[in-house]
Amino acid sequence: MIKLFRRIRQNLLNEGKTSRYFKYAAGEIILVVLGILIALQINAWYEGYKKNQLKKVYVGNLINDLSKDSLQLTSSIALNETDFLQQSDSLVAFINNPETDVFDIKAYAKVKGLGGLRTLNSYNINTYTLLVSTGNIDLFNDSIIQEIMELNRLQKLEIEISNSNSEIYFNELNSYHHYYVRHANMQNHNMLDEIWKDIDAVKHAPAFINTALVQNHAITRYVNLTKEVLIKTENLLNTLKSQ
Repeated sequence: MIKLFRRIRQNLLNEGKTSRYFKYAAGEIILVVLGILIALQINAWYEGYKKNQLKKVYVGNLINDLSKDSLQLTSSIALNETDFLQQSDSLVAFINNPETDVFDIKAYAKVKGLGGLRTLNSYNINTYTLLVSTGNIDLFNDSIIQEIMELNRLQKLEIEISNSNSEIYFNELNSYHHYYVRHANMQNHNMLDEIWKDIDAVKHAPAFINTALVQNHAITRYVNLTKEVLIKTENLLNTLKSQ
């Protein structure tokens, strides 16, 4: 093609058709420019197509991650509300009852004691991490980016607070059990009775009550924060599914 254009230009010059030569040269330049513009347009379209395909992959992966988180969080909230929080709230209500005295607290502690916690969430953030590390999060518009970043911020906040409260509670619980035997670990009930018989109810009550209140705070805070994360998770899910 280039050789053909060169031959045509040479023939026009040789024939002395200067004006036609310049017209032809101008037309050739226009054709070249148009060719470049078309090539750029095709390249831009192809790049846009590739980005759109990549975005679809990320959307699918995010939906998968968030769906798993939604199921996990819903299950964790239900477990804590129906088991741990219900029991803890009942204990706090028992403690706050005006008719409850230190001897009632001692009797309760001997028979039931204090339980543990189930306040650990594990979020699926592999896709989010990849989006941020590669810079491909820019594939999404600003509003979705804000939703994604806000969800991640709330997830980190929940983990930080829940882990801190859990650590405080178990430190309190271990300190409590240093002085007061775990009822669940005693198979010899006669010995258990003998041990608890000499425990000072007045001295025991503050340690038990404080530990019970720390536990209640940890569970309540966990449930509330997890509900916030769940709402944000489901909102983002709905946004992504509409893409």
